[in-house]
Formats: sequence, structure tokens, C-alpha cells
Amino acid sequence: MTQSVWDIAIQQNRVKRESVKEVHEPTLLFIGSKNGGKTTIIHRFLERDDRVKPTLALDYTFGRKSAINFAAKSVVHIWELGGGSQLADLIDITINPENVLNLTMILVLDLSKPEELWDTMEKLLDAARRRYRQLVSRASQRELVHLQKSLCEMSERKSLSGHPDRELLDPFPLQFIMVGSKFDLFLNLPSEQQKIITRTLRFLNLYYGSSLFFISNKDEATIKRLKNRLSRVAFGGSDSPSLQLETGKPLVIPEGMDSFSNIGTPPTTDFGSASVKTPLDMWKVAFCTRFTQKSSEGALQASSPSSDPSKDPQFAEPLVDAALKIKDEEFVRSQRQNERRMRDLLQQAISDGIVIA
Repeated sequence: MTQSVWDIAIQQNRVKRESVKEVHEPTLLFIGSKNGGKTTIIHRFLERDDRVKPTLALDYTFGRKSAINFAAKSVVHIWELGGGSQLADLIDITINPENVLNLTMILVLDLSKPEELWDTMEKLLDAARRRYRQLVSRASQRELVHLQKSLCEMSERKSLSGHPDRELLDPFPLQFIMVGSKFDLFLNLPSEQQKIITRTLRFLNLYYGSSLFFISNKDEATIKRLKNRLSRVAFGGSDSPSLQLETGKPLVIPEGMDSFSNIGTPPTTDFGSASVKTPLDMWKVAFCTRFTQKSSEGALQASSPSSDPSKDPQFAEPLVDAALKIKDEEFVRSQRQNERRMRDLLQQAISDGIVIA
């Protein structure tokens, strides 16, 4: 039977669609220290010149890049969690069955505030791990087999299977990159504190199987290295950053490229406590003994105008603000009317001889 040109075109298009491998759009999830520079990193990565505004809760954006030999564009979904660790539960929104295998977390830790570093890191990673386990527990048997197979492949890609310290490591179930921000301010800390912070982050990076980058907005080379890594994760391509372990310089440590023998043992402290059972416990005690952690939870105070977005000029929305003002006035009038009505009812009750205890 003779086919029309239209039939041939439809058939060729069907074959082409079936031959193309299913594309999974990657997701980047930025979490970390409050005011640690997450938004700035996103803007630099996407090459945006917008004025950076504080992230109040959870922000979403996306990036696109023309795919080689295709008319379509590669898309990366980008989430940013604001507020440090106090809104950690919102991580549940960003990690779902559709993106869990193609999601990379970027944990941004403010190097200039070691007194908040461990607490922030621990709470956010705990929230992400809890969400991951929740997804696994809810997965069907078929989905679970696929998930486990994919995670095994992910673990192998982390280059930890043949690592000499493999038995002491606890690779995080999700892919993530650890970023130490504000390296320029970090250099103002006493040298002994710098050493403790550096060695602790090197330990965490190796222990969880992540990559570690120290950056400063004043050092374009550090930003470029991180952008290259994010670009590889988001759009593919090659990225082989040089290992940088030299003291006093911004660290660059790809996954699996460090060892406990090079990092050394935690600073001397008392490990007699029964709660110290793992290398992670040892480093936590050592770090938190040196830098008493100050939780950022509860930092939002209604009494502070700066913490109320509706009173912040940079978040002004004339139409919304006008509508809110009208509703506030209506609420005040209604409240006054209710108070007058209650007084009238009370007076009437007293006049009728009703005793109100």
C-alpha cells in the first residue's frame, strides 16, 4: 500500500521518539546557613544580574541551556530553602519520587560562623535523610527494586567502593555538594580555629561521600570552579577540578579524593562519653566543644519589623498592601462592634438580675 508523505513523516517521528532515551530533568536543592550566600550562588550560576533578596521560605527557579544537536533546551529545576535550619521540614516538598534519583543537594555552610555550622548541617541533612527514607518506605516493590539498583549505581559513581576508608564511611543516600562560603571572612579567624573548621569539613566531606568547595564572592576563581561543577550536574559535560588541600587556600576536594590518614584525628578532647560510638560522634564532640553551637531556630520574632516581610520596603506590593490595609481596618471595626455588643449584653444581663461569676 502506498503511503502518503504525511504518513511517512508520522512514522519516522514515532520511531525517533521511541529511540530517544527518556530524559530526566535534574534538580538542584540549595540548603544551608541563613544568609550564607545561597541566592548569590544561584544568580552567579544562572548569570543573572537581579538584585539579591533574602529568601523567606522556599524559592523555585529554573535554568535552561541549549542541548547540542537538538532544538530543545536542557532544563534544570532549582529550589532554595531559606532561613537556615528552622524551615527544614519544607525539604519534603522538594524531594519526591520523580526527582529523587536526579536530585543534587548543595549544602552551603557559612565558614565565618562556626558556632552555627554543625547545628545547621546536622538538622538539614537529618531532614533530607528522613524524607528519603519516607519515600523508600512508601515505594512499591517494583519501584523499590529500581530505586535500590539506581542507588547502587550512584554509590559506584561516587568512587567510594574501592576507598581505603570504605568501612568507616557512611555515604549520604542523596548526591550532594558541600560549599564553605565567605572564605574571605573565614581568613580573619585565628589560625587554630581555621584548622579545626577545615579538618572537620574535610572529615564530613569524606564521611558522606560529597564534594567540597570553599568559595568567596571576592575570588572569581573559586566561583568559577563551583559553577563548572554545578553546570556538569545540571547539564552534563566534563569537570575535573584540581585537588586543593593547601592550608590557607580555598579547598577543592572532589568526592573520594581525601583520606582519614591525611585529615588526622579530631582535636584532643574527652571521648569517655558512652554516646561517642562512631567517627562522626568523635568529630561532633571535638567541634562542638570548641565552638558551642547556637541554634538559629526561633530567630524570627514578630516584634522585629525586619523579620516581618509585610513591613519590608523591598517586598512592597501596592495592590496587595492596599487590600491588606482594607481588611485590617475591617477587622478592627468588627472587633470594636463585637466588644460593644458584649458590653451591651453584659449590661442587659445585670439589669435582668443575672449573676455572672
